[in-house]
Amino acid sequence: MTRSKKKDGYPIVLTASRAEMSRYGNNPFKAFICTFPEAISSRVLRKYLKPENNPDGTAKFAPYGLRKVESMLMDAFGEDSVVVSCYDNLARFVGRKTKLLGINSMDPMGLAYVSTTYNSLIGFGGQALNAVEFRRLMNHPAILHYRPKILMGGAGVWQIRDSGVQGKFGIDVLFQGEGENDAVEVVRRMLDNEPVPPYFRASRPDYNRIPLIKHPASYGMVEITRGCGRGCKFCSITARQKYSVPLEHIMKELEINIRGGTGGIFTATDDMFLYESGPKFIPNREAIVRLHKSIASYPGVEHIILSHASLAPIIHDPKILDELTPILMEKTFWTPEIDQHYKKPFITVEVGIETGSVRLMRKDMPGKALPYSVDNWPELVVEGICLMNDHDWWPLCTFMTGQPDETEDDVIATLELLDELKANNAKMFYTPLVFIPLEDAIHAKEKRPSLESLSELQWEAIARSWRNNIDFWRPEMRWLYNPMFFLSHWFYARWRHGKKATVPMMHLSGFPESLIPLRVGKSCDPDYCRTDAANALQKVQRALSEFGQRR
Repeated sequence: MTRSKKKDGYPIVLTASRAEMSRYGNNPFKAFICTFPEAISSRVLRKYLKPENNPDGTAKFAPYGLRKVESMLMDAFGEDSVVVSCYDNLARFVGRKTKLLGINSMDPMGLAYVSTTYNSLIGFGGQALNAVEFRRLMNHPAILHYRPKILMGGAGVWQIRDSGVQGKFGIDVLFQGEGENDAVEVVRRMLDNEPVPPYFRASRPDYNRIPLIKHPASYGMVEITRGCGRGCKFCSITARQKYSVPLEHIMKELEINIRGGTGGIFTATDDMFLYESGPKFIPNREAIVRLHKSIASYPGVEHIILSHASLAPIIHDPKILDELTPILMEKTFWTPEIDQHYKKPFITVEVGIETGSVRLMRKDMPGKALPYSVDNWPELVVEGICLMNDHDWWPLCTFMTGQPDETEDDVIATLELLDELKANNAKMFYTPLVFIPLEDAIHAKEKRPSLESLSELQWEAIARSWRNNIDFWRPEMRWLYNPMFFLSHWFYARWRHGKKATVPMMHLSGFPESLIPLRVGKSCDPDYCRTDAANALQKVQRALSEFGQRR
């Protein structure tokens, strides 16, 4: 449907910041850079912060959640009353008759896991680009001039509430949770000037009422499952009941995305291997394969991007990878044409490992390994990653430090797991994160740690993860990364984060370990406080030899 500018605006306008409306060359992993300080990320992403528009000025693509809300509101109030607009075109659609502005945001204040970790770690360059672009949106001239009522939803609403800036940004209602049951009624009450609590917590939705999107979502996103049900205390998603979206529903949304001009499909899920799973999280291989074969064979699907997965299902049934890999490899986004550093294509998906500590797993994530026991968690992690690698799956894996009640022994267990993965030549990307108390999680009221509060061993876990990334993903660049990390981060870490951070940063920089001062104290495990002098000398000799060859 073609839209023309209404002189006085549309009654309901939906939008999000440029950071969340852009597609980054149809590569969602580049959006990760928006979590870094604005002085850095804005330069790297300058050519990508350009949301795409239809000829009539409406948004060509929009975040998937915003498209769901658009569909519900169009069904309730009519398609002529609702429009989705990017930041640059808001002046065309916000006017005197605009009663409500709906805003979607995932990370409006830069307080999500990745933003908090890496902005604190880098420590300069301003706020995360996500936060900067959200502030730019809220100060848009059309919004400030016409001042419509503002309803904000999305996973980041807790950041606005906890930061105490709801009034500053003129946000009338923060909508927390899934919207199928309550979003339309809240909008109706706001349009009719009826009272709505400034912080509205939605009821658990009836999944039979999930609407189809009407226009294409960013990256061709389609939802295949919702919720997880494993019950991890740090996560809000795992507390939700697991639901598998019917294949017919998925294929209808896929068709809308492809017809709307996206060549790729991004399957949104909290765990792709739990699609139509049985009791005790037993995977349903036939349903998983049927789903992905249906997506891959649809005309116009050029590639498939995966979101999240767990390890236990493929350990329980390794044939899942046997049957799924040929289907997905043909449609993988990660080919030598995309990244010249790798000579063959690979499949990637995000996997949450979080810790190597069995004690923490029993306490906070007892269901994460089902149908197995978490008592064997480190062994399950190594087995699962090796299974993926055997099929050319190179996952992005998150580790978390600073968890509530985390001890030095817990961190040592994580360090040992990192070492075991490296010893097995694990092909993966390590993403260390600092614990964040998320809204709706069991640990929502726990204390948020700062980098200054981390112990030396917790710093070591962060540094060692990135050391492994450099050694695997860019080994040819060590001659550049090593001195860069040493010159910038060692001195910076000592000034910004104190002595606890300096030795781990020296490890990250590849500094000769024989020259790294021994750490003392009862909390320091000997395996992580000293190295064999001969091995250290060999490292120095190799580094000098490599440097001489490059010169």
